[in-house]
Amino acid sequence: MNFKAIYWGIIGISFGLFGCVFILLSVNLALRADDNTHRVIEAYQGFQDGKCKSCHPAIWREWESSMHAKAWVDEIYQAAAKQITDRETKCDQCHAPQPILMTGIGKMPKLRDTQREAGVSCLVCHLDAHGAMNGPAASAETYFHTNVTNPIYTEPTALCGTCHGQQSVPEHDQVSSFLNSKFAEGDTSCATCHMPVVTRLQSTTSHEAIKGRKHTWRGSRSVAQLKRAAILQLGYADGKVDVKLRSQTGHILPGGTLRTIVLEVTRRAPDGTERQKQHISISAKNENRLLPNENRAYAFDMASATTGDTIKARLIYQLTPDTPEPKRILMAEKTLMIP
Repeated sequence: MNFKAIYWGIIGISFGLFGCVFILLSVNLALRADDNTHRVIEAYQGFQDGKCKSCHPAIWREWESSMHAKAWVDEIYQAAAKQITDRETKCDQCHAPQPILMTGIGKMPKLRDTQREAGVSCLVCHLDAHGAMNGPAASAETYFHTNVTNPIYTEPTALCGTCHGQQSVPEHDQVSSFLNSKFAEGDTSCATCHMPVVTRLQSTTSHEAIKGRKHTWRGSRSVAQLKRAAILQLGYADGKVDVKLRSQTGHILPGGTLRTIVLEVTRRAPDGTERQKQHISISAKNENRLLPNENRAYAFDMASATTGDTIKARLIYQLTPDTPEPKRILMAEKTLMIP
């Protein structure tokens, strides 16, 4: 009996079987990859066709009124970005990013090639590489896409930090100061202030309203949010006006490098005539922004003030250096009369 021939025959059969298994596995993996790619493409097409809107009308209405939805088309952004060299690697990728669950939470996002006008869309924060939509445990069932319960949405600061925590992009780095504050030590996250809890139907397949986070991301364009951002106290003694300013935000204030807060103090005579005006600008340019929950005191010389004069302190917000006075936002004000 030729054992050598039998041995090599067995080896040949083994390699043949291994080759078949390898081919089958390769084909299976390729089919899975193709299937995942198809699902991702289908998700983009579904967004384009309005399926997100038709299935999640309440959440869609919130999103479409937000600055996330306008992140790319906003005129102020486009005007600013045009002045930046190599904007596609310094600005645009956070204003029209690829899904961050695919490019990596915390990593610099990548600029997408399609649907840029949708800004930071549903897909940016929820779509994964398998074509599934990720969300909190309360996500409603749907017939269009697969749902994945992802714990990142319970404490979403890391998710938000993908765009708002890049130290190389100071204009949008609010998360770094938040993480160094006392707010980060508790249960507070970015969502606490910027995505308040609301009760509503999650989708058209929901049977009852449940609690969820509002998809409006109130920020520097919200008058209500700005009025909650700081507190003023005003006092007068021995010819000096003392103004105490306290930040109530969980991050540096103002949050963007183009934003400016002006602390203005005026003195008026009893007949209303303006006698004196002083102001201090608080901005990244002046390197004097307030830290989270910081208390700060300012003293203004008003030695010429007399009985009956009125002192008024105002905190005024400028979205950009070019914001005209009528469009500046009054955050807080205090008035006192000198006895």
